[in-house]
Amino acid sequence: MAEIKVLPGIIADKIAAGEVAERPSAVVKELVENSIDAGATKISVEILSGGIKYISVEDNGKGIKKDEIETAFLRHATSKLREIEDLEKIRTMGFRGEALASISAVASVEVISKTADAPSGTYMKVERGIAQPKEDIACNNGTIMVVENLFENVPARMKFLKKDSTEAGYISDVVSRIAMAHPEIMIKMTVDGKELFSTNGDGDIKNVVLNVYGIDYAKALIEVDYKEGPVHITGVIGKPEIARGNRARQTIFVNKRYIKNYGVAKVAEEAYRNAVMVGKFPFFVLNIDLPSELVDVNVHPAKTEVKFANEKELMEAVYHSVKNALFKDTTPEKVQEKKVEEVKSEPENNTVQFRMNFKSNFKREEAPRKEIENLLSYTVREETAEEKSEKDFEEILEIVEEKEPEIPVKLVGQLFDTYILYEQGEKFFLLDQHAGHERLRFEKLKEDYLNKRRFGQVLMIPVVMNVTLSEMEIIKEYGEYFDRMGFEIEEFGNDGIVIRQTPIITDDNEIKSLVSEIVTAFDEKKKMAFADREEAALDMISCKYAIKANQKLTSYEMEDLILRVNEVKDKGITTCPHGRPIQVEYTKTEIEKMFKRIV
Repeated sequence: MAEIKVLPGIIADKIAAGEVAERPSAVVKELVENSIDAGATKISVEILSGGIKYISVEDNGKGIKKDEIETAFLRHATSKLREIEDLEKIRTMGFRGEALASISAVASVEVISKTADAPSGTYMKVERGIAQPKEDIACNNGTIMVVENLFENVPARMKFLKKDSTEAGYISDVVSRIAMAHPEIMIKMTVDGKELFSTNGDGDIKNVVLNVYGIDYAKALIEVDYKEGPVHITGVIGKPEIARGNRARQTIFVNKRYIKNYGVAKVAEEAYRNAVMVGKFPFFVLNIDLPSELVDVNVHPAKTEVKFANEKELMEAVYHSVKNALFKDTTPEKVQEKKVEEVKSEPENNTVQFRMNFKSNFKREEAPRKEIENLLSYTVREETAEEKSEKDFEEILEIVEEKEPEIPVKLVGQLFDTYILYEQGEKFFLLDQHAGHERLRFEKLKEDYLNKRRFGQVLMIPVVMNVTLSEMEIIKEYGEYFDRMGFEIEEFGNDGIVIRQTPIITDDNEIKSLVSEIVTAFDEKKKMAFADREEAALDMISCKYAIKANQKLTSYEMEDLILRVNEVKDKGITTCPHGRPIQVEYTKTEIEKMFKRIV
């Protein structure tokens, strides 16, 4: 066994940095939380090159005393603990005292700080964990932390970082969540010289949501304020119409600390049952306030995962807080009306067009017998019996067979404004109108896309949409594919896009939802083959365009849909792009057995 030795401090700090300063966003999180703990009411965050080259966090907090600045960069230095019992009383952002030591071990750090009672501020630079001499400097009360050249001395760590724009997106996400936890603090975020967002610190979380996510989300918020025992849950939830295809805009805090807890998120989602469709995830920002002794935030180095002492009671409180708020804003009758399949969108009777090239008696045109006879006679005249092979004969039979009259279809009607009922010979069919039309649209869109045919439609009034930094980067990265799918999208300011052309004509919210879902598909399915990601995006477009459940159709529309669904059925396609069956069939014999007419 090799000799056991105590690691040098600089190596230990680099190891700790792997936990605390995992990437630039983690560094920003630690510094901003230090500012909050210092009582700041105004915090400014600025980054360059995804935070790898430059991070600055400036606050107007209490500041650090001149004779304590070096101590702040020592491992396990903290102002929050004096004895072991204090561990159970911690309600501040952090306390381990490793953040500044860890950060300074893998970067160059400069600090400028001044307390209210000090005549001047203090400047100090810490280079690779080694503190330089302090200097007096003129500055305002508070602290400025500047971190440069992160991980320059740890090249292995650099390999795990993503491109600058992606890292900037992670930082933006961290800062925006902190802003939502602390609406009473003015927080400004600047990326590469451009202000991304700025909150006003008026204490209203709705204004933070407005600044971070835009007007569409701000207009669709419901306040939450619920108490049950020692638990107090506050925040906002989104109305069902702003639910989206992933959990990216679900935020949970415990005592104003951002956490990740699948159980809490799932319970909150359960409160939306029957209000949002399956596969959609509601928007919410919830803060769970409870006694610190009932929660353990130190089960993960970044403190994003927690354990609760009274988990069952807590989950019940979360469920009731969301359910009560949702039903207070939306009556149970209204929620009940929006069944799972029905909330996709309002009927699109004005935008969905059908072919009307079918016979009024709804029979496929019979192939003229003379045409078949001519085909047979022509073939015989061209080739002698000796030259004709068995294969040629089978091909002729196939042609004749295709042109044989099909059994007439008889439309029965529409069930629950969702299923089309029809009979054909000795069979009875139930056709899911949404699944059937979605498959038809998907096949057409896919054909156009693969053949590079543009199928976009210019909007009379362009749609303006707020996006996050990460979403903007994905739109830029996959701009060519958005173009080919019929979109025309341009940047609009620092945090918005303008949509001038789309593959579908529908209301603004549906268009925004579609763009968000495609962005999510491109982002979350990066490990897939790109063809699969393209198909997923085309499926989303076809789903938005397709006839919806709970939509009344005319007999002509139903008949045309049956015709076209059976055409793709002849090609072996029997499911929607999601894999659900388009239609189910029963034979007359099966139905008679159900009613015990036969055994």
